[in-house]
Amino acid sequence: MTVHIQDSPALAYRRAGEEHDLDALAATLAADVVFHSPLSGRAAFQGREQVNQLFSVVLDAISDLRYQSDVGDEHTRAVTATARIGRMEMHETAVLRFGEEGLIEELTLWIRPLPALTAMMAALGPGLARAAGRPGLALLVGAAVKPLAAITRLGDRTLVPLLTPPK
Repeated sequence: MTVHIQDSPALAYRRAGEEHDLDALAATLAADVVFHSPLSGRAAFQGREQVNQLFSVVLDAISDLRYQSDVGDEHTRAVTATARIGRMEMHETAVLRFGEEGLIEELTLWIRPLPALTAMMAALGPGLARAAGRPGLALLVGAAVKPLAAITRLGDRTLVPLLTPPK
């Protein structure tokens, strides 16, 4: 059975994200939600408290979040969006898996292009460390990740145009 967008519990998730409403976003999550990061296979956020803390840092880092697509059924939905991280546009796809109560039990996210993904990494690492009360770790993570973000931006601006076939 297909669930229409206006009937989907994903609608509350999408609206909360677009409005940067952290409380409404947390209300869409099951107590034991699992978030699979687009940044690392090792980064796992488990439970509403951890995922909500992550969303708090994410919402501080991004702007202009707008969802375009919402497809799936009553158990699994894929939603697509655009947002800005700094001056860069990013595209995201999230797969939401819902439990019996209609709350998100599992969330897997993908982000493109690579410069936006590394910019997100540069914002989130230090932000999560600061949110955890570890300012020294925030400095270390920032120092480690910022060069990667800069290299991907440079490559995207200078190397990719050289490799892209002319129109």
